Amino acid sequence: MSAGKKRTLLIVAGTAFGAFFLYLAFRDISWTELVHGMGQMRLVYLIPCTVVMVMIQLARAVRFGLILKPFCSLTTKQLWDLLNIWAASTMFLPARLGELTRPYLLKRRGVSFSSAFGAVIVERFFDLSGLLLLAALVLWYSPEVPASYAMAGKLLLAALVVGYAAVLLILSNRERVHALSERIVARFPGRATVFVTGTALRLIDGLGIMASLRQAIIIFLCSVAIWGLFSLLTYFFLVAFSVQEASFLVAVTIQVFLCLGVALPSAPGFVGTFHAAGRYALALFGIQSVVAVSFATAYHLFSLAGCLVLGFTSYFTSDFRLDQAMLAEDDSSDEASVPDAAAASNPGSESDAGKEIPR
Repeated sequence: MSAGKKRTLLIVAGTAFGAFFLYLAFRDISWTELVHGMGQMRLVYLIPCTVVMVMIQLARAVRFGLILKPFCSLTTKQLWDLLNIWAASTMFLPARLGELTRPYLLKRRGVSFSSAFGAVIVERFFDLSGLLLLAALVLWYSPEVPASYAMAGKLLLAALVVGYAAVLLILSNRERVHALSERIVARFPGRATVFVTGTALRLIDGLGIMASLRQAIIIFLCSVAIWGLFSLLTYFFLVAFSVQEASFLVAVTIQVFLCLGVALPSAPGFVGTFHAAGRYALALFGIQSVVAVSFATAYHLFSLAGCLVLGFTSYFTSDFRLDQAMLAEDDSSDEASVPDAAAASNPGSESDAGKEIPR
């Protein structure tokens, strides 16, 4: 299947998924109920929410700069603009084409597309690590989930230990791991080999650019801090809607659900999947449907508006520029699997988001 047809199929599938989850979120909520529910939000909390969103984007810029440092040096302002433009592009470009934004812009500054995309894959790896840590803590310590889930939390923590042992192995034996991975993926069927190679080997190459395990630990701690800020943003929205059950642990639980929701195929801006994830996450704590949907709608609109404002401000105050050539990056023979790899490595989003939308 050609890249153009694959992209069209992803757009159609994402739009259908978004419409389906939008229906699930709003199926029993009238327009009058939604307007009344949104009106219950205390707008004063938009002030700390805005501060937290800016902190999230700044933290992401610093983290991405650490990942890029071995082969590309950008100023904090350049990193800030790059991350803001990327976040905005993920809001309106379909089929996860927004993931091509950073590799494309870095390529125009002399960085190879493969190296830049490898850096994005590494960032997604650490995003997933931070999210798994939050999920493990929720399952282990939250009194709102069944006690049997505590074991799942311990298993997730064990998976993190194994994952970072693998990072240490890659950093110390990159060439051997690369060769072993090639031998393993060669056993997969033809098309699966292309996909697995395009994702796994990019991750290995990306991890190989890091200077040391110390750098990996610092990047991981940055990722935990970023997801902690996302959870704080969620907490402020819960308080803004006077959710009595609101606690930071509840906010973390809801944030995990939101990230899982926006990881699904969706329409641009995570419309539908974000709303459904927010509604059913709050339902776990007995929150009424109207309040839950109002919360999800307000959170989504804030995230969407925030990303677009920051993105367009950075675009017009920086020298980064996009054009239609970006959408053809995945048509080149050596990088045809880029969109698939981006989708596979996306943890979740916001999830992408302040996420961008939290994901």
